[in-house]
Amino acid sequence: MRKFFRGFGLAIILFIYVIALFFIAALLIHYTKMPTRWVGIFQDAFVLLGVWLFNRYIAHVPINWWQGRQMWLQLYQALPAIIVVGLLATANLAQIVHLPFSVLMVLYLGYIILVGLTEEYIFRGVLMPLFARSFPKRPLVAVALSSVLFGGLHIMNSTHLSLTYVLPQILFAMAIGTLFASLYARTKNLLLPVILHALTDLSVVVQLLQHPNSSANLNFSSEVSMYVSIFYGTLLIVAIGVASRQLRHVKIQTD
Repeated sequence: MRKFFRGFGLAIILFIYVIALFFIAALLIHYTKMPTRWVGIFQDAFVLLGVWLFNRYIAHVPINWWQGRQMWLQLYQALPAIIVVGLLATANLAQIVHLPFSVLMVLYLGYIILVGLTEEYIFRGVLMPLFARSFPKRPLVAVALSSVLFGGLHIMNSTHLSLTYVLPQILFAMAIGTLFASLYARTKNLLLPVILHALTDLSVVVQLLQHPNSSANLNFSSEVSMYVSIFYGTLLIVAIGVASRQLRHVKIQTD
């Protein structure tokens, strides 16, 4: 029972706690009438602080922020994630460089770094090792469970986006989360998935700069949603295969 609580049970408690933190942050934003440009930054910083306190005083999971040894080998392990992220980031980066430079652009670029830091710290840094405490000899299970919860967190986006857009987003989050989780487990370098995560979110910068007050363009028809979901579902299967190979003889550090 103690092993369950320190691992799987504590991971579920943390996930519920994270959702609660997001809603508390949303309430604070609403009642303080915070300017729109600061909303995302405040919310993620609030959640990051809350989870850091949770880990420091309750979970006690060691975080490996940086590992400088065998960097070329680490980049080789990161290659599958780099390919996926690169395909997405290239198109978004091309749009950003053609937008007029502004202080707001710098602010939003800083914001996506914070998003990457927050979500990687939560799901790869803390949640995955918590699951690994319950499945010490099955790292792929810990990776998969953390990625399922990472995808599940995106259900909250359905409060302001259509389900036809959110459902493929969940599958993509699970796929990219699987790649990021196995990469961290293999390299013991959380900075790699943090950077890749931030690059994945370059689309957020484009959205905030081009459509600051509307998300109406973030919508799929049912047919498009189905095709995109099939594509991301296939990507998820590939990601699981990649993770399975990367995690051979890997032990996730939990204490």
